Amino acid sequence: MEATKKKHSVGVYTVLVISLAALALMSVAGVYYYRRSSQKSRELENVHLRAFHDMADYVNDIDVGLKKILLANDAVQMSAISSALSLQAEGAKACLAQFPSDYTVFETTSEFLSQVGNYCTSVAKQVIRGEAVSDETFETLQKLSAYAENVNAEFSDMETRVYESGLSVEALSASPFVAHAAEGFDQIEDLPQDYPSLIYDGPFSDHLETARPAALEGRERISRNMAEREVSSFLGDTRAASVKFTGDGSGKIETYLFEGGEEDRDISIEITKYGGEVLWMLDSRKVTDSRLSVMQAMAAGEQFLMKQGYPSMKSSYFETADNVATVNYAYSQNGVTMYPDLVKVKIALDNGEILGFESQGYQMCHKERILPVPTISEADAIAAAGNRASVDSASLSVIPTEGGREVFCYELKGSLGKTDFLIYVNAETGQEENILLITETEYGMLTV
Repeated sequence: MEATKKKHSVGVYTVLVISLAALALMSVAGVYYYRRSSQKSRELENVHLRAFHDMADYVNDIDVGLKKILLANDAVQMSAISSALSLQAEGAKACLAQFPSDYTVFETTSEFLSQVGNYCTSVAKQVIRGEAVSDETFETLQKLSAYAENVNAEFSDMETRVYESGLSVEALSASPFVAHAAEGFDQIEDLPQDYPSLIYDGPFSDHLETARPAALEGRERISRNMAEREVSSFLGDTRAASVKFTGDGSGKIETYLFEGGEEDRDISIEITKYGGEVLWMLDSRKVTDSRLSVMQAMAAGEQFLMKQGYPSMKSSYFETADNVATVNYAYSQNGVTMYPDLVKVKIALDNGEILGFESQGYQMCHKERILPVPTISEADAIAAAGNRASVDSASLSVIPTEGGREVFCYELKGSLGKTDFLIYVNAETGQEENILLITETEYGMLTV
């Protein structure tokens, strides 16, 4: 009898153990599959987010491109811009394909993107054939541009919601953007957008570097001790005392690197081994208030450059952030602005102290140039911009091209409706070389 009870107890215990083990196994399996499902969900969301941000970039580029094509009067410029628009539209359509399949309006969005690229390419072909852009065609381009600008604005609003509210891409479908386009486009729901990025160095700052730094050509090699004297001359004895030689620079131009600082700041500076010029300097001091205007900062920067051996530097584009003004200066030769010869200066708005300096563009490109006499007149250059745009001023400049050449141009500043622009017309051939858009904000001047 006792043996029977024991056997029964053992049996119950065994069943209980097996049941608990099975339950534990099911729990572990449940956790595993839940985590795997969550991981897959996160991976899918990351795909959507990546497509979301790529789409934002493409929409921004399309908005800018449509504004530029309104200003283009040259067949080469028109063709280049329309080709870029086609590629951007295709890229945007590729992003749409990665979004959740229940976004029902994407078919119309894709149609809009296709028509933008195709229409602009058609207009470019007309110009290449020597046909003038008709008023009707120009009006259609204006409507497309206005439409793209509205989509751009909605992208910006949605991006803010994603970052500030933590919304997922999928959650955006609950509040679709519905817009009515003038040329028969029905509705469009789009995702966020990055507004035009500020080009701190102003236009033409990213020109192709030449093989050798022109400004240092033929200059003698200096010793480390001589470089230390240059550091003292540039920073002043107080700041210079806090930095020490730490090694060689790693950039295209051979340099000595000095680093150091004090409790409230880190300072780094590089001196070129040939010529002993300051290539760049950065002082991390925090600036807590603004007592100088941007114009006063620009004047302080110009005086500093003059003292450092940079005469005839013309201030142009700028930005302000954290009570520091970053100003772009270009060399001026007999009144002609040399955009390849750039120097960037960061000026503290509390006391005018120089907190940053960068002269790579200047060192790579600066030389005295033999400039030709313009073949076309200023009036001819303005006429080349077309009769729809309003040109406020014209001046001569030299700009770099993507291929590394330099082009002698008229720089035309003006507006078309609410869009401010810079158009560069070749002073020898009358051909449009480049178009930039300008937007002034409380933080500086945007160029795209």
